[in-house]
Amino acid sequence: MKILLVSTNRERSPYPVAPLGAMTAAAAARRAGHQVDLLDLMFSRSFKRKLKTSLQSRDYQLVAFSIRNLDNCLYCCPKTYTEPVRQMSRVVRSVTDVPLVVGGSGFSLAPNRWLQFLDASFGIVGEAETSFPALLERISAGRSVQDIPGVICRAETGDPPRSAQVNELLCPAHDLCNYTPYISSGGYVSVQTKRGCPYNCTYCTYPKLEGAQYRLRDPASVVDELQSVSRSGKSCPVYFADSVFNTPREHALAICRLMTCRNLKIPWLTYCNPLQFDLDLAGAMVEAGCVGVEFGIDTACEKMLSALRKPFGLSDIRNALLAAAKANLPFAVHLLFGGPGETPSDVIETQKFLDSCSKPNAVFATLGIRIYTGTVIEQIARRDGLLSSDGDLFEPVYYLSPAFSNNPAKMLDGIARMRAEWSTPTDWNSLKMRILQKIMNLSGVRPQWLNAANYGKYIRR
Repeated sequence: MKILLVSTNRERSPYPVAPLGAMTAAAAARRAGHQVDLLDLMFSRSFKRKLKTSLQSRDYQLVAFSIRNLDNCLYCCPKTYTEPVRQMSRVVRSVTDVPLVVGGSGFSLAPNRWLQFLDASFGIVGEAETSFPALLERISAGRSVQDIPGVICRAETGDPPRSAQVNELLCPAHDLCNYTPYISSGGYVSVQTKRGCPYNCTYCTYPKLEGAQYRLRDPASVVDELQSVSRSGKSCPVYFADSVFNTPREHALAICRLMTCRNLKIPWLTYCNPLQFDLDLAGAMVEAGCVGVEFGIDTACEKMLSALRKPFGLSDIRNALLAAAKANLPFAVHLLFGGPGETPSDVIETQKFLDSCSKPNAVFATLGIRIYTGTVIEQIARRDGLLSSDGDLFEPVYYLSPAFSNNPAKMLDGIARMRAEWSTPTDWNSLKMRILQKIMNLSGVRPQWLNAANYGKYIRR
C-alpha cells in the first residue's frame, strides 16, 4: 500500500521534538513491504495547505496520523493540540475517502474520544510495530480488522484492548526525517534504549503507554543506531528518550561503555531519576559524550515524595546531585508542585533542601498535575470530589492542592525568584526568555539551560 504518515505535532517550545513514534511506525510498515511517505508538519507555515498538497501529489491508499500529545500539561498557561489535528482530518476528508488511521502516545491516552473527534476509520492503541502492519494487511485484503490486538474502530465503545507489547524495538526510519531544522531550532535526534517503567508515580502515564516492566534494547543495537545516524550526517546532538535512562544501572553503563569503546563523538542528553545514580555512572556518561542530565525529582520534601509515590528519597537526591557535580556533568532539576496535601511551606522546604545539595545549573518549577485516565491521581481526584464520576479528561484537567488556591502562580514565582537558577512558567512565557531561547538554539549551545542562572541574575529582574 501507498501510505501517507502524518506527524501532527507542531509544538516548538522549549524546542521542537522530532517524530520518533511516526518514524518507528514507518519502519514497521516498510518492513512489511509498504511504501511510506512521512509528512512532518512541525515547520509548515500553513499546515493545511501543506497537507492538501501532499495528499494530491500521489495516489495514497491510506492516511495515518501520529499524535504525540493532547496538550502542553502546563496549568499556568494551558495549550491544547486537539483542534489543529481535527482541522487536519477535515483536510484529509476534503481530498480523499481512503481510510484514516490514528495512533501515537497522545491518541492512546484517549482513543475512543479521538476517533469520534476526528471521524477517523481506525485507531491503534499502544505500540504500532505489530498492529499497524497487521491492520494494513487486512485493509489491503478487504478483510475484517476487529480481532487485531490494539486496533479499534470508530463504532466501538468501552475500554479498548491494547496492542501486545513488542520485545524487539525497531530502529526508527531516521532517513524520513529532515533533522536540519530540528537541530538548528534546539532539537535533537531521539533514540530509545528501552521501553516501560516499573515505578508507579501517581500521575505518570508511562506504565500505561509502555508497560510496567522494562524492555531493554541490546546495547549494541542502540550504539549501531547511533552510528547509523552519524554516518548519515545527523549525529549531533542526541537525546535518549527513555522514561529514565539510568535504571537499570547496568544497562545504562553498558551503553555508555560501548559508546566510549567505539569512540563515538556524539554529544547527548537524557532524563534520569536519582535511583542508582552514582559517581561511576556519571563518569561513564561524561566519558561517553553526555553533556547534560535532567533529574525528574518533582519535590525534595519527604512528605510529598511519599504522596507522589516516588521510588527514591532525599538521600538518593542528594547523592545523585553530588555524583553529577563531582563528574563535572551539568544537570537540571525538574519540580512539580501542587500534589495531594502539599502546602506552600513544602515548596520552601524543597528549596531549602536543594540549597543544601550540589547546585544545579537550572531548576524548572511548575505546579498543577495534569490528570489522565487510569492514573492514581485520577482516583485521588475523584475521591476528593474534584472530578465528576463521568468527568472527561480529553481536555486538560489539573489536580492542585487546595492550599495553593490563592494565586498559586504568584506564590511560586515569589519563591522561585529567591534563587537565580530557578524558573517558572511565568519566565518561560516571557518575551525576554523566548528571544534568549531562540538565540541559544541558533548558537548550538547544549544543554540550553547550561547558563540559566545568568538569566535569573541579570535579565529576569
